Amino acid sequence: MLVMRAAFLGPSGTYAEQAALALLGQTVVSTPFGSIQATLRAAAAGEAECAVVPIENSIEGSVPATLDTLWLLPSLQVRTALVLPIRHCLISNESDPAQIKAVYSHPQALAQCQNWLEKHLLAADRLPTASTSEALRHVAPGTAAIASVQAAELHGLPILAHTINDHPDNCTRFWLVSASPLGDRFREPATYTSIAFSLKANRPGVLYEALTIFALERINLARIESRPTKKVIGEYLFFADLEGANTDK
Repeated sequence: MLVMRAAFLGPSGTYAEQAALALLGQTVVSTPFGSIQATLRAAAAGEAECAVVPIENSIEGSVPATLDTLWLLPSLQVRTALVLPIRHCLISNESDPAQIKAVYSHPQALAQCQNWLEKHLLAADRLPTASTSEALRHVAPGTAAIASVQAAELHGLPILAHTINDHPDNCTRFWLVSASPLGDRFREPATYTSIAFSLKANRPGVLYEALTIFALERINLARIESRPTKKVIGEYLFFADLEGANTDK
């Protein structure tokens, strides 16, 4: 059985690791990195055969760190995608929530639990960490973290409240990306093709001209969004999901 190294945002116990295990099963060797950017760079440099990264959350939208880094690493291609249900928990050694003065988690997780925190822990500070699992390292007297059930179990910490995300259908789409093909494992017919493109000039109608190509070829865009080039204000990159495989005529 071929064992594959998969880079993900660590430490162990993150939703990205759950996605990697769901996609690759027991053939995966999880390799944690401290940021999404480092995760993708590891896959591009051959430190791992692939990377599993979040691309879009149903509540908070796209993940800018993933989009911006993928643009800079053109050798990486999307091999498959997975939508993972996200069920956040409040994790703390404090049995009385009134004693919690600070809550740690990834900014996306804090945002996804905003209403719950305002209702139950309004006075507590909300402090960002690099990942949900990283937040568990800050659990101490008077503090709490937001992470998954699996992360709490892995670190041996008690859960005070289950499924505290504001929307019960909260989910995140993950991409498995790699610089080289991954064999027959992900060769099933594709239903979407994800692309990124820039424009030759910032002038009236240039985006319309680009999108007209898809309309004329009757290619449906399931999603499109812009990101700044970070070079000149007002210039953008565009990321789009097209319905259909890249092998379709």
